[in-house]
Amino acid sequence: MKKVPNPYYPYGYQPQQPYPQQNTRTHFVSGLVAGAAVAYLLSNKKVQQGVASAGNRAWSTVRGEVEELKERLEDTQAELEYYRNLHKEQ
Repeated sequence: MKKVPNPYYPYGYQPQQPYPQQNTRTHFVSGLVAGAAVAYLLSNKKVQQGVASAGNRAWSTVRGEVEELKERLEDTQAELEYYRNLHKEQ
């Protein structure tokens, strides 16, 4: 018996089958364990302090980089102004 191609799915494409329901218990248990781990980490004082100090260091670095960019922009603007004035005088 010859297989007739489906006109709705040319070139042999077939849609994916629905997600199997047999792994729901495994997914539930793994989600439960992951949720418990996250809850433990978020309620642990040492973890909270570590996250806060890392956040402070990151924010401090970002502020420093923004200040550096501001200085470079001001230098570039002053340089442009110098060259504009230089060409006006000629």
